[in-house]
Amino acid sequence: MTYDETYKNSKDNFGAEPEPVLRNYYRRINKSQPVLDIGAGQGRNALFLAREGFTVDAIDPSKVATETISALATQEELSIRTHQCGFDKFVSQADFYSGILIFGVIQILSWEDINLLLEKVNHWTNRGSLLFVTGFTVADSSFTRYSQPGKTIGKNSFADGQGNLRTYLEAGEILKLFSEYEVVHHWEGVGPEHRHGNNPIERHAMTEVVLQR
Repeated sequence: MTYDETYKNSKDNFGAEPEPVLRNYYRRINKSQPVLDIGAGQGRNALFLAREGFTVDAIDPSKVATETISALATQEELSIRTHQCGFDKFVSQADFYSGILIFGVIQILSWEDINLLLEKVNHWTNRGSLLFVTGFTVADSSFTRYSQPGKTIGKNSFADGQGNLRTYLEAGEILKLFSEYEVVHHWEGVGPEHRHGNNPIERHAMTEVVLQR
């Protein structure tokens, strides 16, 4: 699934403000090393950190997304390097990252790709690095819609044949995925109402964590 058309037609499709959990905990990130934003979208989180003085590598498969971020970074003279690719193709030039953002990514990956992501993250971090992660849980209202016969591709993971994939986490499962990390913050519940562009208002059952290696 590509977001190029979505980003062309909708400014700030996922909002203009950074994730609240990032705003609440970003001061814990060490500025001596860059931050990696995986699935940066139109840049709301990467731009927030760069405006706070961080160096950011922002990766996203969408050409429109990376061009949007690059233009704003140039305009504001921010330290953001954009990379049009998925995390699986990304080649880091940093020794390691002091923080990695994984917002809205887990739920659109298969378990094979989630496991690959975990391997990559372990390679890209070092002692003291922070992870910021969100994902959908099985309590989300969309779970019933996706979990129809013939769509299952893994545990609580479904594909609809039209390029849409959803993987949902069980209660506390996020902590098991990152069991080698110290828990700084962990919350599970129903998030706030929000809207993507002109689409109907949504509200999701989510998990969010801040973890330290």
